Amino acid sequence: AKLVGCERWTADWREVVNDPRVEVIDITTPNLTHAEIAIAAAQAGKHVYCEKPMAMNVSEARDMVAAAEAAGVLTLVGFNFTKNPIQGLARRMIENGDMGDIILFRGWSDEDFAIDPDLPFTWRMDKRVAGTGALGDMASHTLSLSQMLVGDITEVCGRMEIMIKERPVPIAGSGLGHLAQIGSEKRAVTTDDVVQFLCTFKGGATGVIEASRIATGRKQLLAYEIQGTKGALYFTQERMNEIQVYRHTDAPGERGYKTVYTGPEHHNFASFNPMAGMQIGYNDLKTIEVHDLAVAVATGKPAEPDFRFGLKIMETIDAVVLSAAERRWVRTDEV
Repeated sequence: AKLVGCERWTADWREVVNDPRVEVIDITTPNLTHAEIAIAAAQAGKHVYCEKPMAMNVSEARDMVAAAEAAGVLTLVGFNFTKNPIQGLARRMIENGDMGDIILFRGWSDEDFAIDPDLPFTWRMDKRVAGTGALGDMASHTLSLSQMLVGDITEVCGRMEIMIKERPVPIAGSGLGHLAQIGSEKRAVTTDDVVQFLCTFKGGATGVIEASRIATGRKQLLAYEIQGTKGALYFTQERMNEIQVYRHTDAPGERGYKTVYTGPEHHNFASFNPMAGMQIGYNDLKTIEVHDLAVAVATGKPAEPDFRFGLKIMETIDAVVLSAAERRWVRTDEV
């Protein structure tokens, strides 16, 4: 607090929630505490900005929605990748019918940050605190894009695997760096390193989604391919300022994917750069997200994606967990 010049600080979130000077609560704690803080904040009349995944499970997420709606407060879930101006373009093309009827959504969220078996244990590897691993931490981002672009998922068939079974216990106080001593005690990992699932969308499209935190060589492959009867889209966060667009309506000799770059014609881009090709970055997506929240609070109009959006994703996450446990197709309305 002294280092960054905070006027006030506390180690008790309840003091923040009950402070009459605070209008918005931003929840960036581990998943286990999201619901408790969000419900208390809503009951105190505070608007709630919560990191993903929204909760530990569907039951908590429903309680969060109910509390927020009963209190009439605004909500926002931190799916910042939906704020990329290129995703607004993708949604407009789909809504305008440029891609025709959507047939397939294929999505990935692959990173290799946890491929080293000597990477120390973190709270994201503890089921009691995180709920799930790659599924809630990473696939939830892919689901935010599928939800935004294609719509609700109605059923899933999935599997989840823990590939690295144990990791070194970190040195106390080593912070986000999570340092460990050579030969230190090991702790069992209880959340998934890898998740894969088939899915069906309400609109009739089919899908397949994968996520891995041990995907060797991948740094930020938050990617999707959307195929329709008239065209297709391909995007990857590793090249976040461009999207590949295919139109089957082009002349036969000219068909193929073309690259479209983000530019001032796309929503919010001009606030950062005046010309296409002058790229924006990850932090800018968070800036757009916070801006949208501030506008919502100022105008009283809903922010997007809100708690009901996050609840839909929690339904899919819980359905995948149940499917993997029981080795069967599971409808999202079962959970």
